[in-house]
Amino acid sequence: MVRVQVPWERDARPRDGPPEPALSCEVVISKAKATEREPTRTPSSFKRGSAQYAHLRRSKDMINPILLLFPAINVIVTGLFAGVALRQYVRRHRLYQLYWGIALSMAFIATLAYVFMILAQPTSGAGMLFFRLYYILGAALMPSWLGLGSIALVANARITRICLVVLCVLSVLAALLISIAGVDKQQLSQIVGTPGTGILQPEIGAWLITIIVLNTLGVLAVVGVAIYSGWKLMIRQGTSYLLWGNVLILAGDLINAAAGTTARLGVKNIFWLVMTLGWIVFFIGVLLASHRRSYTVSPKQDGKEKNVELGRSAPSPLR
Repeated sequence: MVRVQVPWERDARPRDGPPEPALSCEVVISKAKATEREPTRTPSSFKRGSAQYAHLRRSKDMINPILLLFPAINVIVTGLFAGVALRQYVRRHRLYQLYWGIALSMAFIATLAYVFMILAQPTSGAGMLFFRLYYILGAALMPSWLGLGSIALVANARITRICLVVLCVLSVLAALLISIAGVDKQQLSQIVGTPGTGILQPEIGAWLITIIVLNTLGVLAVVGVAIYSGWKLMIRQGTSYLLWGNVLILAGDLINAAAGTTARLGVKNIFWLVMTLGWIVFFIGVLLASHRRSYTVSPKQDGKEKNVELGRSAPSPLR
């Protein structure tokens, strides 16, 4: 066995004068200037150290509580909003409040699944299950169910039922395609603080087409209802609450969509912050749109109603 001793940096690079000729051995001296007691590293040991450092850095990010701050805030916000919307439905039994409550509940469960995924380690079996649940409810279904709530706000029962059936079919299809899609575990291990774009494989597949269709239909529904509400207000058949409610619903929906778009363009660190802002704006619109409308009554109709009330309240002479 032949032992070769790696020269120290101070021996290979003398302080005074030019360096002496290197020994005839296959040792690559690092270009970076080392300290007096630090030996040089070969390229293989340098690569091995870099991989271990990157893995250690990712492990630290996994348990960093700061990266879970805004997702946790989204859990609280969406859970609170979902509870208020469902409570309004229980009290008033309006379908649009039910559909908005379902959409907000989807957002709440999706964000909660994201937090559980991080706590359970994303690449574990439970972590991958939570990721698929997060992606199905948050990325695919939630925007379209928000749009269904906007449609139910202004459309009749027949149109709403048709939209509901179509949406249920597309929702089942999207959930199935996302469930069977492949997962890039390397990208999944770096999901902390990001929305999780580029993880499902293939990147351009049937699952992506269904998500695009559902999100587009949801945005078109919200935009169409906002325009319709403005037109109704112009012809004095609507209220300012309905108009501004739908405008804020549209603004919140667009803010949430912008969060996903910027994440796909590479800006991922502000995703959850933008989502929090979008949900707050959206729910203010929900409260305004759910406000009881005060209709104006003409003097003629007012007189008829008063006569009817007097006729009901006056005692009969036969009694």
